[in-house]
Amino acid sequence: MSNKNLIYMVAINHNTSTYKNTEYSGYSINTWKYWCEKNNVDFMLITEHDNRLGKPVWNKELIYERAKDYEKIGVVDSDTMIHWNAPNIFDMYDDEFCGVVDDINLRWLMDSLSVYNKFFPNTNIDIDEYINAGVLFFSNQHLPLFEKLLNFYFENQQELDNWTLGGGKEQTLLNFHLKESNYKRKFLEPSWNLMGLHKKQMFTHNWQLDEDKTPFFVKYGHIWHYTGFGIPDRINLMRQTWELLGENYK
Repeated sequence: MSNKNLIYMVAINHNTSTYKNTEYSGYSINTWKYWCEKNNVDFMLITEHDNRLGKPVWNKELIYERAKDYEKIGVVDSDTMIHWNAPNIFDMYDDEFCGVVDDINLRWLMDSLSVYNKFFPNTNIDIDEYINAGVLFFSNQHLPLFEKLLNFYFENQQELDNWTLGGGKEQTLLNFHLKESNYKRKFLEPSWNLMGLHKKQMFTHNWQLDEDKTPFFVKYGHIWHYTGFGIPDRINLMRQTWELLGENYK
């Protein structure tokens, strides 16, 4: 450890996936490495799968044992890219657990809460407090939450590894565990996890300003999250983003 803050990313190729994570994660890694170096933040990249786990996504929960020496921590998905001039998010919160409300697909969200509620029959989550797990910022005191979530996974591993009811993997389970905790939360501005880029037409620009063709996602987003696409589209869009903006990371 050389710095007090950490960005943690899981980017694992796995035999359960049709496409290789490395077909798009390289673009993400390039941006985060640049930003981390610029802001004196350590970057921890996990590329080896822990064989105790089913899907690669559960490697995110191992953060609890890998980040104990850090004060503040960010967990980001490998389909995110950060703006080269994004401010230092670690200066913008204290002891809160931080995330962006995920309201891109309310039907999916409600279905997910419904199917996973079987594990938490006495806990209700409002849609305006449900956060996306692809970009999270927190402090050392929150690491036990991830240990608790991983223990929950191991206790229910056979059912979760063979889950066919939809609702995603760990995201909704994280929200239930977070709701049951006593942690103070902070809901970040959408710019810190800009989702639904295509639905919000963020790849376009203001055609009324001929002199400025900067895409909206670049102007108004700190972190761009390429979720909600099929994998081929994600690969293509992240490649195009890097081709358009890569010079800014040198």
